[in-house]
This record gives sequence, C-alpha cells and structure tokens, in this order.
Amino acid sequence: MNDRLGTLRASSVAGRDVWRPEIYRMSDAADRTRLAALLESGEVHSVHDELHSQLKELIRALDPSSKFTPVSLDEAARAHLGPVPSDEYGVWVYYPWSHRLVHLLEEAEFILVRTDRNRNKITRAEQERLMELKVGVIGLSVGQSVCITMALERTFGELRIADFDTLDLSNLNRIRSGIHMLGQRKAVNVAREIAEIDPFLKITVYSDGITEANMDRFLLEGGKLDVLVDECDSVGIKIRSRVRAKELGIPVVMDTSDRGLIDIERFDLEPDRPIMHGLIAHLDVSKAMEARTQEEKLPYVIPMTGLDTLSKRMKASMLEIDRTVTTWPQLATSVVLGGAVTGDVIRRMALGQLTSSGRWFVDVEELISDARGTSTQPPDLTEELFRPPPLQVEEMEATAALLPPLAAERLELSEYLAKQLAEAGALAPSGGNDQPWHFHLSGGRLLLFHDANRSYSRTDPNHVVAQISLGTCVENILLKARTMGVGMEHTLVPLKQEPRLVAVFEGRRANANSAAIRPDPLTERIGQRCTNRKLGDGRPIPTDHLLAMRYAATSVIPSSEVHFVTGQNGLNDVAAVSGAAERVRIMNPICHKELFTREIRWTAEEAERTGDGLDLATFELTLSERTGMSVASDPLAMGHLRSWKAGKGFEKLSGPGIRSSSAVVLVSIPENTMRHRLEGGRAVERVWLKATELGLSVHPIAAPILLGILKPDGVFNSDEQEEIDRLYKRTVRLFELGERQPLFMMRLAYAGDPSVRSLRRPLEDMFTAGNLVKA
Repeated sequence: MNDRLGTLRASSVAGRDVWRPEIYRMSDAADRTRLAALLESGEVHSVHDELHSQLKELIRALDPSSKFTPVSLDEAARAHLGPVPSDEYGVWVYYPWSHRLVHLLEEAEFILVRTDRNRNKITRAEQERLMELKVGVIGLSVGQSVCITMALERTFGELRIADFDTLDLSNLNRIRSGIHMLGQRKAVNVAREIAEIDPFLKITVYSDGITEANMDRFLLEGGKLDVLVDECDSVGIKIRSRVRAKELGIPVVMDTSDRGLIDIERFDLEPDRPIMHGLIAHLDVSKAMEARTQEEKLPYVIPMTGLDTLSKRMKASMLEIDRTVTTWPQLATSVVLGGAVTGDVIRRMALGQLTSSGRWFVDVEELISDARGTSTQPPDLTEELFRPPPLQVEEMEATAALLPPLAAERLELSEYLAKQLAEAGALAPSGGNDQPWHFHLSGGRLLLFHDANRSYSRTDPNHVVAQISLGTCVENILLKARTMGVGMEHTLVPLKQEPRLVAVFEGRRANANSAAIRPDPLTERIGQRCTNRKLGDGRPIPTDHLLAMRYAATSVIPSSEVHFVTGQNGLNDVAAVSGAAERVRIMNPICHKELFTREIRWTAEEAERTGDGLDLATFELTLSERTGMSVASDPLAMGHLRSWKAGKGFEKLSGPGIRSSSAVVLVSIPENTMRHRLEGGRAVERVWLKATELGLSVHPIAAPILLGILKPDGVFNSDEQEEIDRLYKRTVRLFELGERQPLFMMRLAYAGDPSVRSLRRPLEDMFTAGNLVKA
C-alpha cells in the first residue's frame, strides 16, 4: 500500500501548479486530432456532456419572446445543430487537475447563455464594455471572493491574481475550496475555480506574489490595469502598490471584511489625491517596504485600518491574538459580503456610475438589528448621583470655626508660608493622580481637607486610596516646614464629626538649633519624586540601601513597617499576583470605566488642560501596547471579552516591569483605620523619597492590595471577589506579613529618567484663604 500511495502522491505533485484548461474546438482539424490522442491516452477519467441542455438555453436566449413547449424547444435545439453531429459541435474542455472532459457551446454562444440572467441589471452593451476590463487582485484570502464574484458576473476581460501563499486548513472557514486543495497555491486554486466556471476567461497568475521586482509587470504587462484590488496582508506592498498605482492613474479598491468597509481611491480621476486618503501623509512611505517588526508596521496599519471604526468583536479579538487566537479573525459571511460589494463597486466604476473616492460601511449588524438607533442599556448615573459636591469655602470656614482658638504659644502662619507648604503638599502622589486635597488657611492655621469630589470612586467607598494619598501630602508639608525653619505641629482627623478635615497644621516656636526645624535631606527630593514606569536593568539593590529606605519610614512612623521582595523567583511571584489583579481590575466594567474614562489622559493636550490624571505618555508604552490600550478602552469590546471569559493577556501588562525590577517594597500598618492609613501614607512617601535619593525609579503596583482592602458593594461579582481575596492572601504570604495589614506596594528599579512626568493642577485651584478664593 505504501508504494502505491507514494506513486499517487508523486503524480499529484507533478500537476500541482497546472491551472489552464485545454480547449479543443471541433471546428479545428488539429484540435480534433489532439482530442482523439487525449482520449486514447487514458488521461480522461470522466466525461460530462450536457450540450443539449445548453442548446435549449441558447434557443430561449436568442428568442425570448417565443413560447416554446418542451417538445418544440427540444426540436429547435436539434435543428440548431443542423447536419453537425452533436459530439463535433462547440468545444470540449479538458481539466488536467481533475482528468475531466466537459462538452460546451462554442465561446460566443457560451458567453451569451452564461450572462443571460444578468439582463438587464447589466445590459448587453454594458456586458461588452465590462468584458474589456483589466482587473488585478493582490491577496487571495478575501480576494478569492472578489475574483469568483466578478467571474460569475463576467465583469472583466482579464484578471491578474497574485498571492505567494498556499491554502491551509484554517483558510477553509472563509475560502470556498475543497480539502483536496490543501497545500495548493492560492493563486492556482482561484485560477482553477474560475476556469471551471468559465474556461474562456483570461487569467494571469502570479503565484509568487507581488514584489518590487514584478509589480510593474503585474500593473502594466498586457495593458495597464483598469482597477487594482488590494487584499494583501503586507503593509509594504499595500503602500508601494498604491504609490505606483497613483503614478499610473490606476484606481484602487480595498475591502477589509470587517463591518463591510469598502475603500476607494480614484487615482484615475484624482491624480493628486494622497494615498490612503491622506491618513498616512505624516509617515515616510518610502520606508514601508522596510518594516519588519510589529512596531515598525503599526504606524502604517493603525490609520489604514481605522482603529476607531473596527467592529467591537474585532477589537476584542485583537486583544486575544497570540493568546487565545492566532491571528485576525475573518468570517465567510464578511468575506463573501466583501466580494459582493467590491464586485459591485468595480462594475459601477467601470460603467461610469461611481466616481467618488472615500470609505463606506455596509455593516450588516448595524443595518439589521433588534434595536436600531437606540441604546439597550440606560445610562449609568450612579457616579453623578453619589459623587460628593466640590468643597465650598463656606463649608471649610464653618469647619474651622469648630476648632479651638489658636493657643498663645502657637505661631500664625502667613499666607505666603501656607502657600509654600501647600505647594509641597500638592506634589505628593495620589491614586490616578486625582489630587484629592484642598488647602485652606484660616485663623493662622493651615487646614488640609479631603475633596471627595475629586477622588470619588464606586470601587473605594471608604476613601482608602485618598487617605493614603493625603498621608503622603501630610509628610510633604511637614518636610517643607522644616526646610523653611518653621516648627510645625499637626493633628490628624481632629474632628470626628467632620472626617473631611484630614489634618490641621499649626506653627510653633522652636529654638534655632532644635531638631524640629533641622532640614531633612528628603525635602530636596519632593520635586524630583515621580512615578517611573520604565523597565529596569535588574541590578540588585545594596543591602544598606534597603535598610536606609526602611529606616527612613520606621524611624519617623514607628507604627509602619517596610518589607521587601528581591530575587527573580520572588519578583516572578509578585508579577503573577499583580498581573492577575490587573486583569480583574481591567475586566470589571466599573473599574474599567473609572480607569479609561476618568483616570487616563489620552493626549498631552488633555493632560495639560486638566493638570491631573494619568498622561498616557507616562506609561512608557510601545506603539503596539498603546494600540492595545486604545482598543481596550472600548467598553463594548471588553464586554465581548468578559462573555468569552478571555482577557488573559491583561495579566502580562505589569509582568515585564516587575521582572525587570531590583525589588518590590511593601508598606504595612498594624490596623486598617483612617488614622493608620494616613500615617502609612506618610511612610510610603518617605520610602519613595529615599528611593529617589538613592537613584531608584519607583512605580506603584498596589492592585493586589487595594482591591483586597476596598471591598465595595455591587462592584465585583462573586467570582471576581473570590479571585481578589485569593490574590490578597497570597500577597500577605509573599511578604510574610503575619497579622499586619498591607497598605501599599511599589516596584523599585534602576532605570533611566521617565519620558514624561504627571502634571499638577495650579495652586489657585486648591488653595483658599479665609473667605477669599484666588481666581
């Protein structure tokens, strides 16, 4: 059996690239001789002869007004043959790849009958014009549908097809072909299919695809193309073919098989039209052919595909490439629709019925749906209903009036001094850079208020994150006061009935040599401190530096403790926990909304205008990562990922940064109370400032901790909460905390300076004095 299989395989391979049928015209004596030899050779395995039925169709097409009975039609068909024997009428077509011999009408009659049902959507005169058309198609996955559609309508005279790839099993979800064609060149496959529909159509095959070397031959040899159809995957060829088509005045049509997008560039009518409608005018198109990596290709791909206009399922699928799917998904319904629309567009272009350039969508899901033009979900007004209003001066003054008078031994703070302290406080870190503080000078005291309007979050009803941030602000104020030679007393949460008043700062007299006003070197780092998300080089941190960071916090905040994880195994464990927590956070619809619509600033202009939030540039993303963030910002796309139980890729977001770090530091507190969170925030800031002094970059990675602490009602489902609890407990074990409560976690690395730093709001927006608000 093996020998026989081997022989058959060899014979199959021998004729693998054959795609031209052999046509034997019975009116030609030489052809009759050749056909006889073919029949004697044994190569013909089957004969298909339906000439009589074709003749009957021909008679009806030639005389559509006559009413034939079955008998009279049969007689008319025989009469049409005259004295010529049936076997010697018309043509015989031999298909070498299937060893099949087929009997057909001669060419003109065949064309007449085969296109008869086009009337009068396509008139005979229009059909004649279309049969002069030269069309080139590059890329034969989607392109196959275009080719077959045009062949069926017979709307070209010559079709040039190009694709270097072969047919794979995974192509059969959208390419009409049989399993016996697997491994066949796609161009040969398409040419054979067209030949089996109409052996008289002229097909020119470029089975090695299109290159710089053969592009002109494809566009010009045998006459300049009338239309170029681009369905190829190569970014370089997409752009280079358009550049050359524009030079030659050849219009270009493209279908993307997503949302029925059809793209037309009429370079024949608009010779000065920029390629791709000017979407890549800012790029050097001459370098497109050199693009090899994903990062090099993306600047061209993003504007060409129209990231914002992709379907929600396509966006969701993009986030799963190389995770749960291997490449961009394509459906037969979309591909067939694209073939139909492209074929229609080319026909109308050729007949002068369509002259426009542009992009159009034939989005079936949008056109045919249960709810057209209306939202099935009511708007979520929870945030608007429950977000506290901004602090008012009158409220702060009323709160200040509840404090006892300033003691005689205290010093009144001047407005100048208070502003200096507030400026330092405002440089503290905050969750999402929301800057949840307001500074109010009243009665010689500086009051630090929590502006809950700025930090409101459905995921943090108890203001945990804001309290940590306000603790870092307190520490900056105390450090700045010492540098200015001012003794400072502070009281945390002085009024139980008004928790928005976080701290009160009062000046006090101090001896010039007092330790209370001796400058702390950490103060110099307040303006330098920032979040730095760059990758580190993995160098270990000297032990004395680790001890110095711990001492910086615990020597001043004895209730705090500082813990470190070092070594690659430990960092890998932290990366796994953090990644899983980030996935929960991003996949949850409420957390997703807060991150992508409230926290992130997508452009430098937006960051400059608001002075808060997370400037996307601070994320230190590659272009592909930035593209992923943009796609992930779509809530409907994320909804698909949730329904598919996908999104594992989000677990890898924080991994590279953590694994490239030198250590991860965690600050813990004895109890999870507001006062301890404020003191813990002070400790966090001191560790951060000390790390900055030691030349380390710092990046908060607190999701496993904060999600475990917050526990908001109605935000996480039971599966998410179970995962959050598991990750929280695992973090406690990783850092061997025992009964202590984790508060905040940061990765430490040796990295270059950040590309961009987060901005701050102007002081006048967060500082008031008495009843006066600085405008």
